[in-house]
Formats: sequence, structure tokens, C-alpha cells
Amino acid sequence: MAVKVIGLGNRLYGDDAIGSIIAECINAYDASANGFQALTYVEKGDIIFFIDAMIMDEDFNLFKADLNQEVEVEISDPHRLSPLQVLFLAKKAGKVPKEAYILAIKPERLDWPGLSDQAIERAKNLFLKYNDFLKNKGIKVNVEELEKCLKEKKDRTW
Repeated sequence: MAVKVIGLGNRLYGDDAIGSIIAECINAYDASANGFQALTYVEKGDIIFFIDAMIMDEDFNLFKADLNQEVEVEISDPHRLSPLQVLFLAKKAGKVPKEAYILAIKPERLDWPGLSDQAIERAKNLFLKYNDFLKNKGIKVNVEELEKCLKEKKDRTW
């Protein structure tokens, strides 16, 4: 069993890049926009944290996936998988993690490359709010260093 952090996001699609860039900044696994790549990193019994942009009302949130729920997840794009689709396929492959979470950040814009100041601020606030929870799971993030890294990469996401 291992605690694993997986960043997801398309670096050519504005704030969608946030999960991928955060993964790079904190030395976690960057699956980029390739959910199938993320799937190869999930093992039975792991504790998984996905970092991803998510269109939602809140600016950011931490969601716990219900791994016991029997739900069929449609896969309409063979090139991209969401965290829930990755978990669905992991379960089908007998590689269901012990726990899974999504650290979600609301994108401000999904267009040409580059992170918005709003997405960077939301990411910072996400990690400030859930810092103790993450530490208890063995994930240490220096939020000041993360913010500095995101700002350095904001206009050159690749």
C-alpha cells in the first residue's frame, strides 16, 4: 500500500493544466492529459489523491470517492479519462485502491495555454485548507513553494 498523488490536466488548455503543473511542482506523478497513464499508476490497496480542474460551483474542494458504489461510468473519449473514470477502470481491473480523493480546482478559463491568477489562488487556498488532512495521509506540501512554482510556470506551462 502506498499513498500516491496524481496530477491530471491538459497543459495546452488554460487552467485545465493546473493538476499537471501542481504535480510537477510538488514532485508527484504527472499523468498530464492521459488518464490511461494515471490508470497504470493505481494499485490495489493504495490511497490515491487526484489533482484536477473541475467545473463546479465552489472555487475548490476535496472530494472522497465512494469506491463501494456500483456505477457504470461511460468512457466517451479514448484519449482522456477523468479521475472517476480511472477509478472505475481500476476497479474493473481488480486494482481498486483502499481510498481515493479528488483535490479539485475550479478553472477560470479553458482556452489558450497559461494559468489564470484565479486558478493559482484557488490552488493555494485548497492546499492551505486541507494541509493538515494531507499531512495525516503522509503528503507534505509547502504551500508557499507551490504558489511560487505555479506563478513561475503560469505563462509557460509546457
